[in-house]
Amino acid sequence: MRTRVISSICAALLFVGPALAGEMTRGLTITGGRNAGAALKLERVNEPDAESGVLKLHVSVAQTEALKGYGFSLQYDPVKYEFVSAAELEGNLLKSGSGQETLFLSSNRTPGQVDIGAVKIDGRGASGGGKLVELVFRTSGTPVSSDFQVLESVLVGLDGAVDVLHHAEIGDLKPLPDRFGLEQNMPNPFNPSTAIGYQLPEAAMVRLVIYNLLGQEVRVLVNERRNAGTFTATWDGTDALGRRVASGVYLYRIQTGSFSATRRMLLLK
Repeated sequence: MRTRVISSICAALLFVGPALAGEMTRGLTITGGRNAGAALKLERVNEPDAESGVLKLHVSVAQTEALKGYGFSLQYDPVKYEFVSAAELEGNLLKSGSGQETLFLSSNRTPGQVDIGAVKIDGRGASGGGKLVELVFRTSGTPVSSDFQVLESVLVGLDGAVDVLHHAEIGDLKPLPDRFGLEQNMPNPFNPSTAIGYQLPEAAMVRLVIYNLLGQEVRVLVNERRNAGTFTATWDGTDALGRRVASGVYLYRIQTGSFSATRRMLLLK
């Protein structure tokens, strides 16, 4: 049973035809197993110093149980992207435990589609979550999540059971900032509300506060831990009690563990 499943996945990867749903699972008997609730995720690697035009994506899986192998087809725009390579990540989920090499295959025979699969050959299953593979593309445009689509994916359990994976997520593919930053509010002057942008190159505890010119705290806009990314906070011109404040100049200050900055803004009525 296991040999047939592995052979079927390999055949689906190597001889896949047009980019149509069903090619990956053709010849497989979907028996159902313990991995029906697993989830696949595709997300961008944050590399501020990476070569311009190079997009690296990491594929990870979560909520697996006794996983022996996987296969998935990723569709992309061949006009906007050029597929470069696919490689298993060091210490990926399937190598957990024994650390032995897996049987890994990738195919890009169909324009705009890359097919990936791997099978453990050590007789042991992997459980939990972790990264699987890195995909490298070249692009002259700005990557967005809608540029990619997981057509289908299958998971093979140690017992030979085959599940079609129904949960696939394409993360935010916008490049992450390479430094902390606090933007000038927009619009400025403003009435009745304004937006304040800030950037985090890494996860951090963030405190963003509005002050009057006497240094008194008017309103706390953000006071929580945030992941790396670009964010916007909105101030509607009210204080902590929800009362409208007077026209005039106000200060807003951001504080993280390693960064702080202050800017001025003008509220007009």
